[in-house]
Amino acid sequence: MKLPFSTCLNDDESATSFASRLAWVNGVPSIVDLFTDARLSLADFLKGDRSVLIGLAALGDVPVQRLTHRAFILKGKSSFEIAGHEIGQHNLLRGIHRICPACFRADTGGHIAEQTLPNAYGRILWSLASARVCPIHHLRLIAPPEDAITHEFLQSWVPWLSEILAGELDEAVPEGGAFEAHVALRLAGARTTSWASDFPIDALGAACEMLGVSRSFGKEMTLGALTQMQLATATSVGFALLDQGAGALSAYFETLRCQSGTPQDRPQSRYGRIYDWLKRGAGSGPAFAPIRDLLRDHILQTWPLGPGEQALDFRVVERRLHSIRTAAKTYGLHPKRLRRILMDAAVISETDAPDAEVIFRASDVGDMLEQASAAVSLASAQKRLAMTRSQMETLIRAGLLKPGEGGDAARPRFTEASIQHWSDFFASFPPAGPYHSLTSIADAARSLGTSTDIILKLVIDQRLGTVQRANGLNGFARLLINQGEAATLLTVTRGVGTSQSLSSLAAAIRISPKVLRMLAEAGYFTLIECIDARTNQPVTRVSDEDVTQFSTDYISLRKFVGSSRRSQFVKRDLLAREIRPVFTCPEQKEFLYRRGDIE
Repeated sequence: MKLPFSTCLNDDESATSFASRLAWVNGVPSIVDLFTDARLSLADFLKGDRSVLIGLAALGDVPVQRLTHRAFILKGKSSFEIAGHEIGQHNLLRGIHRICPACFRADTGGHIAEQTLPNAYGRILWSLASARVCPIHHLRLIAPPEDAITHEFLQSWVPWLSEILAGELDEAVPEGGAFEAHVALRLAGARTTSWASDFPIDALGAACEMLGVSRSFGKEMTLGALTQMQLATATSVGFALLDQGAGALSAYFETLRCQSGTPQDRPQSRYGRIYDWLKRGAGSGPAFAPIRDLLRDHILQTWPLGPGEQALDFRVVERRLHSIRTAAKTYGLHPKRLRRILMDAAVISETDAPDAEVIFRASDVGDMLEQASAAVSLASAQKRLAMTRSQMETLIRAGLLKPGEGGDAARPRFTEASIQHWSDFFASFPPAGPYHSLTSIADAARSLGTSTDIILKLVIDQRLGTVQRANGLNGFARLLINQGEAATLLTVTRGVGTSQSLSSLAAAIRISPKVLRMLAEAGYFTLIECIDARTNQPVTRVSDEDVTQFSTDYISLRKFVGSSRRSQFVKRDLLAREIRPVFTCPEQKEFLYRRGDIE
């Protein structure tokens, strides 16, 4: 049955607002009386019962399909569908009719009277709890200043018409309305393409609130501690962040991670209430999966979490990242030493960042740090190899004993494999008999006026026929040699009359000693390690025969030019003539040419 007077059903109007206005224009005191007189159930109407909606559509002479689209249709136990969108009950204000005072004035033409008042209507948008700002006028949506009549739109605002008309209820929110404008478009059926469109409307509102409050008022701020005006502004801030897409949100998570804190801080502390909300609050629901996935991936990519630790709902099985702090604890290394090891290995660059904030891939350092954690200190190596510190340093300088990762020149460290190699080497010789006449390497070196590394090199090169080990002694002190045999070999190399020292050769042919050693390793001549007869100190020499042959075949650029200032010009000239050096040092500073090519 159609009522005597009807009113239009606006495109963005809720069915409850329409019922309230329909009662008003027909002189019915309230929406309750309207449904009672028509023998329709108000309770069923509030649940979106189709038979009741059909009856109301007949009373107001409007298409039932249009009315149904604007009604709250109960879905399950805790959500309603309206305008094609399902929204949780806790995100709706179905019984309270908020308004934008400017929209109310616009609906009535700025002149509120008995004839114009029914033109004011309640927007569907105004029923959403997260919508707090009119997207058109940027005024805060307000509820009746005092207790209103539940589900009554016009009747709730009649006592405040003069205040509405005078603008006394206007509260401007200049920075608000972005979220509401987006939702209004989606309620109207418009298609939007931003990342925010991937979220259900109610989930989007909750996410905008949480993110906006964190960004505007701090990560530990609660929604209940803020005013409606502050929440309106924060919601727009959160929407602006989500609307920019996943990249912008990841950048904000990184900002939170890098905020000041203690090394003991875990993700829950750094991300504040956002983390708790996504882990165990409303944000743990399926509608918030995109944000939860983003934060989880961000944590796994930036936090040094170990097995058993959690990133939201994900329990780490295998460590992906280390910080200096976590690696130092895992491998039992001092953080300063660990930082030096990582810098030497170019895993990290030099930085003043705290140990907890220097992050690197665990897979890049596992083997190296396992080795470093098992590295043997100088003192321990001396004890195991039965060497004095000076003997150790002599062997290191000679290149016979090489330090491993970590340590420095003053405090070298050695790999377990290196120390074990030398221990096995010393133990590989047969034991000496009880009545031997052999001498230890240290005693033989002192007697012959040479160094221990030269005699040990004779042992390594198998040039000594008799090498045994003393029973009951460990390491280097085990080795026994025939001193006379060593003396004979050293006498052969002591002769300096038919050779010249490496330093004098370097000065003569204008090639540094370092590069001369490289040339010897490349096979250009042979170095003679011998003992200076005057000082009894080890020296490196080159035979006169090798010097003559080398000088006949080759010449350095420095020797050829005579002046370092002209070397670059001459080198370019030679290159233009397609004459290239036969040897270039790694530093690109010394060059060797064939004499026949340039003279």
